[in-house]
This record gives sequence, structure tokens and C-alpha cells, in this order.
Amino acid sequence: MRKIKLCPKCKKPQLKNATNVSGWLAPSLYECLNCKYIGPLFIEVDSNEYERMQEEKFSKEALE
Repeated sequence: MRKIKLCPKCKKPQLKNATNVSGWLAPSLYECLNCKYIGPLFIEVDSNEYERMQEEKFSKEALE
């Protein structure tokens, strides 16, 4: 099963390594392309869980 890294701030799967030396010379830092979060934390879920989260989000939005 594939793991997806989510931004802890906006919950979008748009993280990339913030620097070229992340994890080698310095702690890993991630940057969110959506909300511009930069930090060492991320949420990791499997692809099935992410799909379920998206379905719940869309069903809540439809009810509002």
C-alpha cells in the first residue's frame, strides 16, 4: 500500500523537501506548495485512508 505525506496545516498532499540537504546534513524539512508551511512534521496515511478522508470532506461540504 502506498503512503501519502500530508501537510499538518492544510491536510493537502503537496509536500516537497524544503532544502537539498534535508535528512543528510540537517533534519528533514518539508514545504507545502499549497499553504507554504515549512517544518519537519507531516501526516502520513495510506492511499485508502486518504481517499476515505476526501469522500468524508466532500459529503460534509454537500450537506452545508
